[in-house]
Amino acid sequence: MNTKNRQITHGEIAAMLTRSASQVEDDVAASLRNARMTALQKQRTHAPVFSLEVIGDFLQHMLAPNTAGQWLATAVLLFSIVVGGTNFWEYQHAQSVSHLDIAILTDDLPMEVFID
Repeated sequence: MNTKNRQITHGEIAAMLTRSASQVEDDVAASLRNARMTALQKQRTHAPVFSLEVIGDFLQHMLAPNTAGQWLATAVLLFSIVVGGTNFWEYQHAQSVSHLDIAILTDDLPMEVFID
């Protein structure tokens, strides 16, 4: 088996690093530890901050249709809202007219009220 083409697993890498770390002299290991600590102290940490950019990203990626299926679903939803609103308005109008018709037929309102 050729060692150049062989894939090394994560476990093997960890074992090699552990073995090589044990071979490093104490003063070199101490300076490496100090360098690591210094680098970690200088590293910037990002605290979570409220930003309106998050809302904009959500609206852009989630609400704005991008694919044909999303455009179709948006069109169907808008069509359903328009048709439902129109049907509700016509139902309300028919109910108000039927109350007037019933009032005229039962002689609660005289016919002259509706004649110009």
